[in-house]
Amino acid sequence: VESNRRFIAEKNINLFEKMGVLSKEECEARESILHAHYSGTVEMEAACMIEMIQQDVIPAVVNAKMEGLVPEFEAAVETLKTAMHEIEAIESEYEKAQLSRTLRLETMVELRKICDEAEKKVPSNLWTLATYKELLFLDPHLDHPGAV
Repeated sequence: VESNRRFIAEKNINLFEKMGVLSKEECEARESILHAHYSGTVEMEAACMIEMIQQDVIPAVVNAKMEGLVPEFEAAVETLKTAMHEIEAIESEYEKAQLSRTLRLETMVELRKICDEAEKKVPSNLWTLATYKELLFLDPHLDHPGAV
């Protein structure tokens, strides 16, 4: 986010204009577009996380008879939705990108820890998302290290 902001630093604009690379308006447009792209990417990731929690994690927790965890996941979904609404309400692409960075690198990381803990507790036959083992293309039938 901050590196994209450097496009509109006066010394960089002067350099780009002097070299005939970009005008001031083009630098400003590029900075805005890069921030909008970042915010949009984070928005899609947050929406995906909401969907995964609602469609996969909560049902797996309920099926595992661990309903006591459901309010924690419902609160996580509300946290994500609130953050997304706050971002949408801001006019400045730079400020949106700053909040998106916090959402991605702080909020979503913390909420992911809750999901990881549930994955450890829910029996694998009830967990509908790919496990780390499956994502790493390991053969789930071979449980010992180095097996071929």
